[in-house]
Order: sequence, then C-alpha cells, then structure tokens
Amino acid sequence: MNKRTCGTQRRSPSRNRQAQTMAIWTTACTLTAIAMLPLTGGTAHAIDVNASDYVPAPAGTNLFLWYNQYATRSEYISASGQKLSNDTGLDSYISILRYVHYFEIGGFTIAPQVLLPLGTMYDGRLGGVKMDSASGVGDPILATTVWLLNNKETETYLGIMPYLFLPMGQYDPQQGLNMGGNRWQLDLQAGWHQGLGNGFSFQLTGDVVWYGANNEAPGGGRLTQDTTYQFQGWLNWAFAPTWQASAGYARLWGGTEYLDGIATGNATRKDQARFELSKFITPTFQVLALVQRDFNTEGGFQEDFRGTLRLMQAF
Repeated sequence: MNKRTCGTQRRSPSRNRQAQTMAIWTTACTLTAIAMLPLTGGTAHAIDVNASDYVPAPAGTNLFLWYNQYATRSEYISASGQKLSNDTGLDSYISILRYVHYFEIGGFTIAPQVLLPLGTMYDGRLGGVKMDSASGVGDPILATTVWLLNNKETETYLGIMPYLFLPMGQYDPQQGLNMGGNRWQLDLQAGWHQGLGNGFSFQLTGDVVWYGANNEAPGGGRLTQDTTYQFQGWLNWAFAPTWQASAGYARLWGGTEYLDGIATGNATRKDQARFELSKFITPTFQVLALVQRDFNTEGGFQEDFRGTLRLMQAF
C-alpha cells in the first residue's frame, strides 16, 4: 500500500479495509505501550493511576518503581459497533522503569519523574490477518506532579500532572506493530485524594490528552487523532497498617482516529473495572498487584484481562 492509496481520494472497499487494518495496528502498539501505565501509568491513550498516586511522599524522597504487566485481548470492536472475534487477538508484556524525586519550592510539593517503557507484543491477528510481533523500547515519558493542596491533617491532596511522550521509541513504518507511536503526545491530568476516616479514602482523576500527527503510518499516510478524555475513580480501604485494598472504575472516551482524513474505525471508548491490593513489606519497599478488565468497548481491542505487578523502593 502506498501513500496515494491511503489518501483522501475515493478508494475501493478492499483498499479502504486494508488502510483501516493498518491504522488499527498502528494504534494497537500505542494502546499497549501507553495504556498499560498504572502510574503513581491504555487500552487507553491516557495514563492510568494507582489508588494512592496523589498522596505525596515527603520532600527529599526518591522512588524507584518497576511495573510488569501482561494483557490479553480476543475481540476488536469498531467505533460503529462491528465486532471481530474470530481469529482475533493481541497479547503483550510490558515493563516500565520509573524514577521519581520529591522536593518543595515556594511551599508547593513537586515531583519530577521519568518513565521508560519496554516490552513485547505478540500473537497479533485481526479477523485472520496475522501481524508480526514487536519488541523493544517504547516512547520515553517526562512528567511532573505539582500539589496545589497538601494537607496531611485532613488527608486532602490535589495535584496536577502533565505527561509528555517523546517520539523516540522503536518504530518502523513497514511494520504493523511498533512499540513507539512516532508522534508527540501530551496528557494533562488532575487528581484529588481525600481521606474519609477509619482507613477509608477515595481518589478521583481526570485526563485530557492531545496527540501529534504520525506522518509515517504503517502502509503510508498521515495518522491523526482527536482529543481523548478519561475519568478514574478509586475507593480505598487500609484494613491493616501495611495493607490497602482498592476497587476502581475508569471511563475513556473520544480519540477518533483518521488516516489521511478518513476515519479508521479506531477510537478510545471503553469502561473498565479494577481491583488493587498493596502491602509494604518493609517501611520503604512496597509490592502492589492490580487486575483490570474492559467492558462496553467501542473503537478498539477489548482487554479480557490485564494484570500488573508493581515493585516500589523508596530511598
């Protein structure tokens, strides 16, 4: 397929379907490498958060986090509601290294951080069309959290956090699957964490995500995407001094994709249920497990299961 067949000229049904398939796979990589981030970081292009991510650590604290995530998908649902489940699926294993440093300036707590995703996607197929696997480094992410409210007495925390995705990950326009997205991306996230007493708390976050263009989409053409929005909510219960259990819900919408101005059928609309369990093994080392499942998906792969193990060391 060349750039002309992906253009805005009228296409035959077979060529249009080929272009749509290639665009789907362009997104599949980004969904895997970005959406998996259960940050303290889809299919989503927004950043997922863990249940207590907006509770800041004391100034001077450093965190090193290691995320390991496996996800499996067996159904693709287009934005129009068309389902592909026969010989369709995509599996992925993604690992993320993350460093965070907390400090204070002008009375505000600030936490700059850097994230590096890497991993593999495999067993990809869409209606019987098989795709090559992909592995390597994804797009690095630079982020900074600024807490506008940081009241430990009332357990009230309000922060904003921009994430900038750098188009530096593994990318080859000749491949349908890639770890990198080959485009800039900015996610502006705001989060509120509130203690309720007796070990209970809740956390609410919202995201707005803007996308740059990928001028070298697989198969040729220019891939663009509308703004994406996401809401995430967590209800937490610290039932023991070192344990916390959390139940969560997320909704993602928007993000319609276009290949040379023509909608591909990809978007980012879904609901997701989540459960998280964490424990501090020592005062400075925490283990966290998270399971997630999509429902009401439109415009992409629906995750049957996503499991994440996060290790965190404070120093």
